Amino acid sequence: IQALDLVGRKLPKDGGRAIMAFFAEVAAFLKENGEDADLAPLIRALKSGLEDLQGATMWFMNNAMKTPDNAGAGSSDYMHLFGTVALGYMWVKIAKAAGAKLQTDGSGDASFLETKLVLARYFMERHMPETALRRARVEAGGETMMTLPAEAF
Repeated sequence: IQALDLVGRKLPKDGGRAIMAFFAEVAAFLKENGEDADLAPLIRALKSGLEDLQGATMWFMNNAMKTPDNAGAGSSDYMHLFGTVALGYMWVKIAKAAGAKLQTDGSGDASFLETKLVLARYFMERHMPETALRRARVEAGGETMMTLPAEAF
C-alpha cells in the first residue's frame, strides 16, 4: 500500500516537485563533496544509486502513468530503491561529520566515530549496489507479472 501510494500519488504530486527537490539536494551534496578523497568511495556509490533512482523515476514517468500495471508491478522495488538511496545519503553525511570530528578537534569518542565510518562503508559496499537490481525490476514493467490470471494464485 505504501509503495503504491508513493508511486501513484506522491511521486507525481505537484509535477514531481518533491522528488526533484530530493534529487537536487543529493546532487548538490555530491558536487560539494566530490573532491573529498576520504569520502570518494562513498560519493561514488551514492552517485551510482542516485543515477539508478533517477533512471527508475524517469521510466515511471514515461511508462507507468499511461500503463498503470507498470506502476503497480514496480512500486515495491521503487520504494526500496528510494529508501536505499535516502539511507545512503544519510550515511555519507554521517561519515563526513564523523571524519571531520576525528580530524579537527579530537573531541568525542574516537572508537564510536571510527565505527560510524566503517558502517558507512559497509552500507555503501553491501546495500547500495542493490539499487541497480531494483531499477532493473522497475524497468521490467508489468506485462509478464500481469499475464497470469487471478485463478493461478
